Amino acid sequence: MNDRIRVLMVMDSLSVGGTETYVLSLAKVFPRIGVQPVYAGAGGVMYEPYARAGCPIHVVDLAAGSLLAPEWQEPVERALAQIMRWRRIDVVHVHQTPSGLYAAKAAGKLGIPVVFTVHGAYYPAEQLRSLADSGAAFVSVSRPVEAYLARQGIASQLIPNGVDASEFYPEPSAKARESIGISPDAQVIVYASRLAWDKASACLMLIRAACALRQGGMGRLRVVIAGDGNQYTAVKELADAVNAESGDAFVQMVGNQTEMRRFYNMADVVVGTGRVALEAMTCGKPVLAVGNHGYFGLVHSDTHEEAWKCYFGDHDSRERPDERRMAEELAAVLGDPRRLVAIGEANRAWALSRFDIQDKAVRLKELYRSLRRNAPKERG
Repeated sequence: MNDRIRVLMVMDSLSVGGTETYVLSLAKVFPRIGVQPVYAGAGGVMYEPYARAGCPIHVVDLAAGSLLAPEWQEPVERALAQIMRWRRIDVVHVHQTPSGLYAAKAAGKLGIPVVFTVHGAYYPAEQLRSLADSGAAFVSVSRPVEAYLARQGIASQLIPNGVDASEFYPEPSAKARESIGISPDAQVIVYASRLAWDKASACLMLIRAACALRQGGMGRLRVVIAGDGNQYTAVKELADAVNAESGDAFVQMVGNQTEMRRFYNMADVVVGTGRVALEAMTCGKPVLAVGNHGYFGLVHSDTHEEAWKCYFGDHDSRERPDERRMAEELAAVLGDPRRLVAIGEANRAWALSRFDIQDKAVRLKELYRSLRRNAPKERG
């Protein structure tokens, strides 16, 4: 048996998000360790980064809206099966539903093992059960997700997201700030997330908290919001309103970004959750963690393990988000430049020690190898 493993990564699309960024980081590392990644799913903004990484791309319309139509099932499964045969796929790795359900059905007919990485506790229980019944191996990205699956009677292997330190690292920020009109002496908060669900609500709270801080004397404060989503318009309306009221465009919306390192590095504090938190810490930045589940707060040496157990507010949290609480913590840390530096350095050291992408890729390869070895048949 050839030790090189061919894995088909299936996602809804190549939009900008934590799942897509994580899979891209794996696609860059996998060839170094004997895994050939192939992508199948709809296109999107991240098409070019995947292509530059040398990952073959097969565009199949797997967007959730399209797949809801029953007449799509047979042609989609047929298209996926054709890709699996042509690319001689050993393992199918899915990350979302319902696209993952279609891919799992196609793989099952060909005797190809399936891995499902569960990126949150938002997947419908019946879809999880359907994948479990099909024989898929489950991977959880956090302890709360592992516990969520266990409550559904589904065992999983815990393999956290990994970050590539060659892609995310500290660097000077003057040029990046200048490119969007921010002065070197400004105090900058960067918010990065899809502007949807509770993450959009947290962004709205952050804007109001920042407005209060400026009114309280922090006139050099700037907020940069990176991301898009179905609540982008609502966020932009509030940003425009507070900018007009203050007479200063201190809230800037930059939309989706595929090169996030420069935005993390222009920040004094990054506000985000999940993978954003990991990437920002790898860049040596303090993080105020708030996500879909709720509010965690400032991540530092004394709270690293607790923050990880909550997945930085995305899968569990300390409390509900509150703009006054955000303002208090931001004011305290932004008012102490030495503490900002110390927290950033400690965050980077911890992230490098716990969330290295090479380690996660090797663990996934071991899982793939095990599944291929125990597959129902050997395909030539």
